Amino acid sequence: MRIFIPFYGPSTNEIYSGVHWSVRKRAKDGALKAVKAVVRQLDIDIPISTRVDLVFTPQLGKGVRRRDTSNNSMTAKLVEDALVKANVLHDDTDEYVRNVTNTPALIDRKGDTGVWVEIIPVSEVAA
Repeated sequence: MRIFIPFYGPSTNEIYSGVHWSVRKRAKDGALKAVKAVVRQLDIDIPISTRVDLVFTPQLGKGVRRRDTSNNSMTAKLVEDALVKANVLHDDTDEYVRNVTNTPALIDRKGDTGVWVEIIPVSEVAA
């Protein structure tokens, strides 16, 4: 399953440099709001209780600067946590999430900014 979440969080460098807790809280709340809005539109059985791999690919719209791929890890973490809170994933422990992969951003200056999330059941992954 591949879904687009219209959320792009702060860079990992920003968080690492010690931004105020209220900035982190706003980002966390923004991720949850965006995920819940998308989940309401999906026709899937939730929570997904099988083990999965998650692949995060940011999409950058007009005026959004490109980041190092690893600098998007905060967006991935916030969206992963929001998927749990929105009851899409049962949990984000390694019992339920085997791998998390951050891929380089797609540039689409006419599209929306956010992140594509692929939720891949491990049973579908070639051994």
